[in-house]
Amino acid sequence: MQWPAEGPLLRNQLLRLPDTEKPSAIDKQLAMSDVWLDFNGLQGDRVADNRFHGGPDRSLCHYPADHYAHWRRLFPLLRDISPGAFGENMSTLGLDERQVCIGDRFRWGDALIEVSQPRSPCSNLDRRHDASGLARQLAKSGRTGWLYRTLEPGTVHPGAMLRLIERPCPAASVLRIWRGYMNEDLSNTELDWLTSLLPLASEYRTGFRQRLDSRRRKQDQGTLF
Repeated sequence: MQWPAEGPLLRNQLLRLPDTEKPSAIDKQLAMSDVWLDFNGLQGDRVADNRFHGGPDRSLCHYPADHYAHWRRLFPLLRDISPGAFGENMSTLGLDERQVCIGDRFRWGDALIEVSQPRSPCSNLDRRHDASGLARQLAKSGRTGWLYRTLEPGTVHPGAMLRLIERPCPAASVLRIWRGYMNEDLSNTELDWLTSLLPLASEYRTGFRQRLDSRRRKQDQGTLF
């Protein structure tokens, strides 16, 4: 299976968020020529905060273009948004969080990429678009997008197709992982499964493991009294 992809989308200069001194690389622009994708991201794409963006498990951000109609309806100020507005490096139609799974491997141009985690929306989206509650609504709705790690660096040309190569974890949809992340009442069985999902970024697996260990300690303590 393959999908037309709008991208590579990148920003080679940081912008200041409105009414702040905080730099941001939101609002990506379509590259006009081939771009090299390595293990840390697209060459020339700026990152404002390496703690939360870029790096081995976050080399690319993908946001479904299908979702933009929903956000235009919910936030009238967003009537002019288009791919790149939420900081994504790639956008597609017909592919969303219900279909894409952790561990999915895609060929994009010459590069091989793997889905590593849901994208965690941040409040910079609110500030950039003057849309209070936008990030919260993304999180609540599950329309988060997702991130990739780069397995094989390569050149990506504008308009390169996104081609699915392998789906080793068909039960691990991005939406399921995100719902688990947001649900504090997740069962021990589900938490245990999530901690053993090896293609999932270690940041998520560690969080699920900590929740499971904490719950089991409390359960063990309860049996002593």
